[in-house]
Amino acid sequence: EYDNYYLSETGKKIDKIEKQIISFYLSNLLRGNLLELGSGTGHWTSFFCQKGFNVTAIDESEAMIKIANSKKISNASFLKADAGHLPFSDHSFPVVATITMLEFVEDPAKILDEINRVLKPGGSLIVGCLNKNSELGKIKDKDPVFRNGYFYSIGEVKDMLSRFGDPVINYGVYFSPEFAILDGTDKQDTVQPSFIAASVKKQIMIPGVFPV
Repeated sequence: EYDNYYLSETGKKIDKIEKQIISFYLSNLLRGNLLELGSGTGHWTSFFCQKGFNVTAIDESEAMIKIANSKKISNASFLKADAGHLPFSDHSFPVVATITMLEFVEDPAKILDEINRVLKPGGSLIVGCLNKNSELGKIKDKDPVFRNGYFYSIGEVKDMLSRFGDPVINYGVYFSPEFAILDGTDKQDTVQPSFIAASVKKQIMIPGVFPV
């Protein structure tokens, strides 16, 4: 069902907008290993691999892992694991990405602790979140999937990531109250974006010196 959504006309438009935003963050990163948390069916995994990364993709769902593996995505490995207890050593990944996962976990702070542990100093964290103040956020409790999650405000995303450094925030997917996509139109600024994307570089801590 998740993959089928992105095959619809609306889904294709949303997918293009979101991937353009995330591509901006990836453009300046060295290609190498990337850890993806909450990989689901491998939709974003495939994208990260296409961008030149070797992806280790984590999800708690055996069913999702099975679907993702069936796609035979080059340079991707899928692992069933708990994002709050990652089976990796400290400072083992230069890039960590998680797209619309933090909304649906019981303890996001614990997961951020684990990301901080496995992310190399100077490494980059890329996050995509759904905005509570968007038109989508306003009707989330009517949706059988979204009602179980917690959407974030732009300020909350900034605060959540400030422990790593100074996040760079971008936005997209502007829905009208009738759920027409307004991106690129003069009506875009009349509503809040549904998709909040952020990238933050983990500070390098040197004893006695300010973070750089």
